[in-house]
Amino acid sequence: MPDIVKFCLSLGLICAISGGGMAFVNQITSKPRAEAQIEQRNNLLKLVLPPETSQCQELESLEKVQFFAAKNENDQLVAYAAEGSSRQGFGGELKVLVGLSPEGRILAVLVSQHSETPGIGTEVCERKQKQSLWKVLAGKAESDPFPANAFLDSFAAQLLPQGVKADAVSGATLSSKAVQDAVNSVAKAWREKFAAGITEEP
Repeated sequence: MPDIVKFCLSLGLICAISGGGMAFVNQITSKPRAEAQIEQRNNLLKLVLPPETSQCQELESLEKVQFFAAKNENDQLVAYAAEGSSRQGFGGELKVLVGLSPEGRILAVLVSQHSETPGIGTEVCERKQKQSLWKVLAGKAESDPFPANAFLDSFAAQLLPQGVKADAVSGATLSSKAVQDAVNSVAKAWREKFAAGITEEP
């Protein structure tokens, strides 16, 4: 048998074994990965929803925007949340979670997924707590699960039915526009889903 044929057969066998192994690993890890993603999203939802929220249930999505209904321990609706996305970012797809009052007023905005440039685009995407060196050295560093971000916080209190606006941050224009586009995707879906004051509960 010519050496080239042996080489091709060997290479084909290696590729088949490698492909099969990767498929097997992907199969056995797909469920844990999906569960981890759901848990991470639920933890982030807690940050944009009122503290009295005791349960959060998925509603029917609309135009790739996923809605959630937040209820208190008495099963009363206290807020909504929505996850929207945009592909206008410098690093590709960007996702936001938006906490909303029942009438559609923004409570909080959190970027849940992004690939923006560190130190530039991340300035408008991440909520990082700033600590003084003295507090860190003294062991008095404080932990805030939802640190302020001037750009993201500029969306707060705006009503989705009236449209959403925010001034782009100099040096991070693309990332700013991507965040606003993602929030506007939520606003557009909200207007279609809850038109004329119609609300939906699970």
